[in-house]
Amino acid sequence: MDSQPVISSGMEYDGLYELNNKSAEKYLRDNIRGNYINNDTGDIIKVTRKGAEKVTRHDAENESHLKSLALIPEFIRQSIFITEEVNEKEKNEYDVFRYYVVGLRMSNVDYTVKIVVGVKNGYTFYDHALTPIEKSKLLRSIDEIKRPFASKEFSNDGGIASDVLSVCKDKRLISILQTK
Repeated sequence: MDSQPVISSGMEYDGLYELNNKSAEKYLRDNIRGNYINNDTGDIIKVTRKGAEKVTRHDAENESHLKSLALIPEFIRQSIFITEEVNEKEKNEYDVFRYYVVGLRMSNVDYTVKIVVGVKNGYTFYDHALTPIEKSKLLRSIDEIKRPFASKEFSNDGGIASDVLSVCKDKRLISILQTK
């Protein structure tokens, strides 16, 4: 599970779109749509109009999320595959969802980026979300939580352990990382 984090100044969007969902969506539809190869698996992941719309519909008030939209191609390229789950919802057009993660350092803040890819007749970017914690710290904390006699308060390096579960809003990310 080794990958290099995406390093961002937080200004990659500047001159491309304004920090609001309508402007970002238009930019993604006009400029980011296309195929990108994931370096970990070799999967060709397509960014479609629908993916561009979905990713701008949530966290629209979150400036970091809006800034990260310009980085979607890098997220796809540099992320590592974690797991896949059968789609339980009958109404969704995808049979399976694949989950990838990559670290992001943006404006001196560390994030873990979870990428969701829908599978049906190929791989299609579905969504991404930021969790404000460095990927390696998050993974170490998950390992600590999974060990039966782990400290409930601290990991080996004095950092966080089970507290990750209480501060991490992305429960799906925690769930998929615990399975691996």
